[in-house]
Amino acid sequence: FGGDPGKGGGRAIKRAFAKNADHKWLSTLNTVHWGDVYALEDLIGKGKDELSTLMSLPGEDFAISGSNTGLWVKGRITLAGNDMDNLYTGHYDDYGLGKEGSEEEVTHRDKSSGRNKRPTVSKDYSRYGQLTRGNEFAEKMARNIPYVLDQSMWDSVSHGGEALVDNWKPLGLIPDYEVIQILKRLNKGRDLDEDPPGRVGKIIKLAREIGVPIFDRSQNEIWSGE
Repeated sequence: FGGDPGKGGGRAIKRAFAKNADHKWLSTLNTVHWGDVYALEDLIGKGKDELSTLMSLPGEDFAISGSNTGLWVKGRITLAGNDMDNLYTGHYDDYGLGKEGSEEEVTHRDKSSGRNKRPTVSKDYSRYGQLTRGNEFAEKMARNIPYVLDQSMWDSVSHGGEALVDNWKPLGLIPDYEVIQILKRLNKGRDLDEDPPGRVGKIIKLAREIGVPIFDRSQNEIWSGE
Protein backbone atom coordinates (compact mmCIF):
# COMPACT_ATOMS: atom_id res chain seq x y z
CA PHE A 1 0.00 0.00 0.00
CA GLY A 2 2.78 2.43 0.87
CA GLY A 3 5.69 3.24 3.11
CA ASP A 4 5.89 4.77 6.56
CA PRO A 5 5.32 8.54 6.22
CA GLY A 6 7.19 9.12 9.48
CA LYS A 7 6.11 11.23 12.43
CA GLY A 8 5.93 14.44 10.38
CA GLY A 9 4.04 12.81 7.53
CA GLY A 10 1.59 11.11 9.87
CA ARG A 11 0.83 14.41 11.57
CA ALA A 12 0.38 16.09 8.19
CA ILE A 13 -2.18 13.46 7.19
CA LYS A 14 -4.11 14.09 10.39
CA ARG A 15 -4.01 17.86 9.86
CA ALA A 16 -5.36 17.43 6.32
CA PHE A 17 -8.09 15.15 7.66
CA ALA A 18 -9.05 17.69 10.33
CA LYS A 19 -9.32 20.40 7.69
CA ASN A 20 -11.35 18.45 5.11
CA ALA A 21 -13.49 15.97 7.08
CA ASP A 22 -17.19 16.41 7.84
CA HIS A 23 -16.86 16.35 11.61
CA LYS A 24 -20.57 16.86 12.19
CA TRP A 25 -21.33 13.61 10.35
CA LEU A 26 -18.38 11.79 11.90
CA SER A 27 -19.73 12.65 15.35
CA THR A 28 -22.83 10.53 14.61
CA LEU A 29 -20.80 7.33 14.19
CA ASN A 30 -20.49 4.77 16.95
CA THR A 31 -16.90 3.96 17.85
CA VAL A 32 -15.79 0.92 19.86
CA HIS A 33 -12.31 0.01 21.09
CA TRP A 34 -11.79 -3.75 21.45
CA GLY A 35 -9.48 -5.64 23.78
CA ASP A 36 -9.38 -8.03 26.71
CA VAL A 37 -10.80 -7.03 30.09
CA TYR A 38 -7.39 -6.34 31.63
CA ALA A 39 -6.33 -4.07 28.76
CA LEU A 40 -9.59 -2.14 29.08
CA GLU A 41 -9.00 -1.73 32.82
CA ASP A 42 -5.76 0.08 32.01
CA LEU A 43 -7.72 2.69 30.03
CA ILE A 44 -9.65 3.99 33.04
CA GLY A 45 -8.90 7.69 33.40
CA LYS A 46 -6.98 7.88 30.12
CA GLY A 47 -9.51 9.73 28.00
CA LYS A 48 -6.78 11.96 26.57
CA ASP A 49 -5.05 8.99 24.91
CA GLU A 50 -6.20 8.37 21.34
CA LEU A 51 -7.88 5.01 20.88
CA SER A 52 -8.13 2.85 17.77
CA THR A 53 -11.77 1.95 17.25
CA LEU A 54 -14.09 0.23 14.82
CA MET A 55 -16.88 2.40 13.42
CA SER A 56 -20.55 1.69 12.79
CA LEU A 57 -23.46 3.79 11.62
CA PRO A 58 -26.04 4.93 14.18
CA GLY A 59 -28.76 2.33 14.59
CA GLU A 60 -26.66 -0.48 13.12
CA ASP A 61 -25.00 -3.34 15.00
CA PHE A 62 -21.52 -2.69 16.33
CA ALA A 63 -18.62 -3.86 14.18
CA ILE A 64 -17.07 -6.53 16.41
CA SER A 65 -13.57 -7.89 16.86
CA GLY A 66 -13.60 -11.63 17.53
CA SER A 67 -14.30 -12.61 21.13
CA ASN A 68 -12.84 -9.42 22.59
CA THR A 69 -14.71 -7.03 24.85
CA GLY A 70 -15.65 -3.65 23.43
CA LEU A 71 -15.45 -0.26 25.10
CA TRP A 72 -18.00 2.03 23.44
CA VAL A 73 -16.62 5.57 23.49
CA LYS A 74 -17.61 9.01 22.26
CA GLY A 75 -15.01 11.61 21.38
CA ARG A 76 -13.53 13.50 18.46
CA ILE A 77 -12.52 11.39 15.47
CA THR A 78 -9.08 12.61 14.40
CA LEU A 79 -8.61 10.13 11.54
CA ALA A 80 -10.92 7.59 9.92
CA GLY A 81 -9.89 4.93 7.42
CA ASN A 82 -11.86 2.43 5.37
CA ASP A 83 -9.63 -0.45 6.51
CA MET A 84 -7.36 -0.71 9.54
CA ASP A 85 -4.62 -2.16 7.32
CA ASN A 86 -4.55 1.13 5.41
CA LEU A 87 -3.67 3.06 8.57
CA TYR A 88 -1.76 0.63 10.78
CA THR A 89 -1.63 2.97 13.76
CA GLY A 90 -0.02 0.42 16.07
CA HIS A 91 -0.44 -0.13 19.80
CA TYR A 92 -0.21 1.97 22.96
CA ASP A 93 3.38 0.92 23.71
CA ASP A 94 4.48 1.96 20.21
CA TYR A 95 4.16 5.55 21.40
CA GLY A 96 6.04 5.14 24.64
CA LEU A 97 9.51 5.46 26.09
CA GLY A 98 12.38 5.34 23.61
CA LYS A 99 10.26 5.55 20.49
CA GLU A 100 8.68 8.90 21.30
CA GLY A 101 11.28 10.51 23.55
CA SER A 102 12.92 10.30 26.94
CA GLU A 103 11.12 9.13 30.08
CA GLU A 104 10.65 12.75 31.15
CA GLU A 105 9.28 13.79 27.75
CA VAL A 106 6.87 10.85 27.52
CA THR A 107 5.66 11.35 31.10
CA HIS A 108 5.02 15.05 30.48
CA ARG A 109 3.14 14.32 27.26
CA ASP A 110 1.04 11.60 28.89
CA LYS A 111 -0.03 14.02 31.63
CA SER A 112 -0.75 16.95 29.31
CA SER A 113 -2.12 15.88 25.94
CA GLY A 114 -2.05 12.08 26.21
CA ARG A 115 -0.70 9.67 23.60
CA ASN A 116 -1.62 10.65 20.06
CA LYS A 117 -1.48 7.96 17.39
CA ARG A 118 -0.81 8.35 13.68
CA PRO A 119 -0.83 6.27 10.48
CA THR A 120 2.40 4.40 9.76
CA VAL A 121 1.54 3.52 6.14
CA SER A 122 0.52 5.92 3.39
CA LYS A 123 0.08 6.28 -0.35
CA ASP A 124 2.28 8.64 -2.34
CA TYR A 125 0.25 11.84 -2.55
CA SER A 126 2.94 13.95 -4.21
CA ARG A 127 0.95 14.30 -7.45
CA TYR A 128 -2.35 15.15 -5.80
CA GLY A 129 -1.38 18.81 -5.59
CA GLN A 130 -1.49 18.98 -9.40
CA LEU A 131 -5.15 17.93 -9.60
CA THR A 132 -7.61 20.55 -10.85
CA ARG A 133 -10.93 21.24 -9.14
CA GLY A 134 -13.93 20.76 -11.42
CA ASN A 135 -12.18 18.21 -13.61
CA GLU A 136 -14.15 14.95 -13.44
CA PHE A 137 -11.09 12.70 -13.52
CA ALA A 138 -9.25 14.87 -11.01
CA GLU A 139 -12.23 14.92 -8.64
CA LYS A 140 -12.49 11.12 -8.82
CA MET A 141 -8.75 10.75 -8.30
CA ALA A 142 -8.83 13.07 -5.30
CA ARG A 143 -11.35 10.80 -3.59
CA ASN A 144 -9.32 7.66 -4.27
CA ILE A 145 -7.92 7.70 -0.78
CA PRO A 146 -8.15 5.24 2.13
CA TYR A 147 -9.74 7.81 4.44
CA VAL A 148 -13.40 8.39 5.29
CA LEU A 149 -14.04 12.12 5.16
CA ASP A 150 -17.83 12.16 4.89
CA GLN A 151 -20.95 10.05 4.43
CA SER A 152 -20.41 9.66 0.68
CA MET A 153 -17.25 7.65 1.39
CA TRP A 154 -18.82 5.22 3.86
CA ASP A 155 -19.46 2.56 1.21
CA SER A 156 -15.70 1.94 1.02
CA VAL A 157 -15.51 0.91 4.69
CA SER A 158 -14.57 -2.71 5.38
CA HIS A 159 -15.66 -4.28 8.70
CA GLY A 160 -15.78 -1.04 10.64
CA GLY A 161 -12.59 0.39 9.17
CA GLU A 162 -10.62 2.24 11.83
CA ALA A 163 -11.12 5.55 13.57
CA LEU A 164 -8.76 7.26 15.96
CA VAL A 165 -10.76 8.87 18.78
CA ASP A 166 -9.35 11.56 21.05
CA ASN A 167 -10.67 13.15 24.26
CA TRP A 168 -13.14 10.31 24.67
CA LYS A 169 -15.64 9.37 27.31
CA PRO A 170 -16.88 5.80 27.93
CA LEU A 171 -20.50 5.00 27.10
CA GLY A 172 -20.66 1.26 27.71
CA LEU A 173 -19.17 -2.22 27.41
CA ILE A 174 -19.98 -4.84 24.77
CA PRO A 175 -18.98 -8.35 25.92
CA ASP A 176 -18.59 -11.50 23.85
CA TYR A 177 -21.63 -13.44 22.63
CA GLU A 178 -21.68 -15.98 25.48
CA VAL A 179 -21.62 -13.32 28.20
CA ILE A 180 -24.34 -11.38 26.39
CA GLN A 181 -26.63 -14.43 26.41
CA ILE A 182 -26.01 -15.07 30.12
CA LEU A 183 -26.79 -11.47 31.08
CA LYS A 184 -29.96 -11.50 28.99
CA ARG A 185 -31.16 -14.56 30.91
CA LEU A 186 -30.47 -12.81 34.22
CA ASN A 187 -32.99 -10.00 33.66
CA LYS A 188 -30.30 -7.35 33.06
CA GLY A 189 -28.48 -8.60 36.13
CA ARG A 190 -31.38 -7.88 38.46
CA ASP A 191 -31.56 -11.58 39.34
CA LEU A 192 -28.00 -11.48 40.68
CA ASP A 193 -27.51 -11.21 44.44
CA GLU A 194 -23.77 -10.74 43.91
CA ASP A 195 -21.35 -10.59 41.00
CA PRO A 196 -20.85 -14.09 39.57
CA PRO A 197 -17.43 -15.72 39.10
CA GLY A 198 -15.65 -16.04 35.78
CA ARG A 199 -15.91 -13.84 32.70
CA VAL A 200 -19.38 -12.54 33.51
CA GLY A 201 -18.21 -11.32 36.90
CA LYS A 202 -15.13 -9.66 35.39
CA ILE A 203 -17.24 -7.78 32.86
CA ILE A 204 -19.69 -6.58 35.53
CA LYS A 205 -16.82 -5.54 37.81
CA LEU A 206 -15.22 -3.56 34.98
CA ALA A 207 -18.52 -1.90 34.12
CA ARG A 208 -18.90 -0.84 37.76
CA GLU A 209 -15.36 0.56 37.84
CA ILE A 210 -15.88 2.56 34.65
CA GLY A 211 -19.41 3.53 35.61
CA VAL A 212 -21.17 2.41 32.42
CA PRO A 213 -23.93 -0.03 31.39
CA ILE A 214 -23.36 -3.20 29.37
CA PHE A 215 -24.87 -3.54 25.89
CA ASP A 216 -25.39 -6.28 23.35
CA ARG A 217 -24.15 -5.94 19.78
CA SER A 218 -27.37 -4.20 18.72
CA GLN A 219 -26.98 -1.41 21.30
CA ASN A 220 -29.60 -2.84 23.66
CA GLU A 221 -28.78 -2.34 27.33
CA ILE A 222 -28.47 -5.73 29.07
CA TRP A 223 -27.00 -4.68 32.44
CA SER A 224 -26.96 -1.54 34.50
CA GLY A 225 -25.51 -0.86 37.92
CA GLU A 226 -28.49 1.29 38.85
